[in-house]
Amino acid sequence: MPSDARSRQRLTVVAALLLGMVLGAGALRLSGTGASDDGAQLAEGDSGVPTQWTISSLNVLGAGHTAPGGKKHGWASGPVRMKWLTEVITDEGVDVIGLQEFERPQYNVWEKQMGATWDSYPGTAWGPRQMRNTVAWRTDQWSLVTASWIKIPYFHGHILRMPLVRLQNVTTGQEIYASSFHNPANARGPAAQWRKQATENEIAMVNRLRDDTGLPVYVLGDMNEKDIYFCRMTAATDMVAANGGFNNGSGGLAGCGPTRPTYIDWIFGSPETTFTGYVANRGPKIRKSTDHSMIIAQAELPPASTPDCPTPTGTPTPTATPTSTPKPSSTGTPSPNVPSPTG
Repeated sequence: MPSDARSRQRLTVVAALLLGMVLGAGALRLSGTGASDDGAQLAEGDSGVPTQWTISSLNVLGAGHTAPGGKKHGWASGPVRMKWLTEVITDEGVDVIGLQEFERPQYNVWEKQMGATWDSYPGTAWGPRQMRNTVAWRTDQWSLVTASWIKIPYFHGHILRMPLVRLQNVTTGQEIYASSFHNPANARGPAAQWRKQATENEIAMVNRLRDDTGLPVYVLGDMNEKDIYFCRMTAATDMVAANGGFNNGSGGLAGCGPTRPTYIDWIFGSPETTFTGYVANRGPKIRKSTDHSMIIAQAELPPASTPDCPTPTGTPTPTATPTSTPKPSSTGTPSPNVPSPTG
């Protein structure tokens, strides 16, 4: 977000319009920031123009890893590395991106380099250090409809909010959902059970949004899994990976697999999306800035033709046995709700 003032203004709106939504074993929070009282809707009729854009996911390697006392010795500082990464993002013509390990020193550089032409969520809306998972978009291509979050178990099952935004293309009127996730690695002990729970929450989010709105959904992030994540996501949803792959529905890893080579960083989208030009960028600036590849793909949706797609309101009937739904406080901060592992 271009300024803390904008962040505070948006936070006020978020708090005023906060809604609770149960998503299987996790909980999704929705909050509206629409431009009208009725909420933003998909452009009426058929625009006749497909929606085309470049989408990306990038773990930027948190500033703390290369700060004094960090474990990445010999690397440039977080701010220096972030400046290099903004240059790559610009050069690649990216329009929507999911960022992970995006810490305050890197956010400050992002705002200086990109803030005039990009917007992001959550920015500082959740506090000065809670932008580690961020969705960002070019404001000449996309506008924000709603800003939301889903609760994901991270290290030791500790719950983090991770962002989900509803965007509208400024030319075609097409609306989409985009999210940025970081499922836990084994860096602080075995985390397979928490990755499994995180994946189930992400799957529940996709299915609920698809059922309730019919809009395209995009899942971006560092999932710290390759075939396992791909097979779970494609078996339980209608999503496709930007790099292709197959799932014949027979169950287990033998019946599915992504295109090789495979990475732990992912772009998934709804099946009406045509993905082209997939690349895992490990160019010179990427290699000296982060230990991850920058995942990039071109995405295209057919002309928007849905006449009306209102933002969901109220708490829908859950599709699975839920945990208790946390009640929002006056500031929009959810009460802790750590899901039980599902085995």
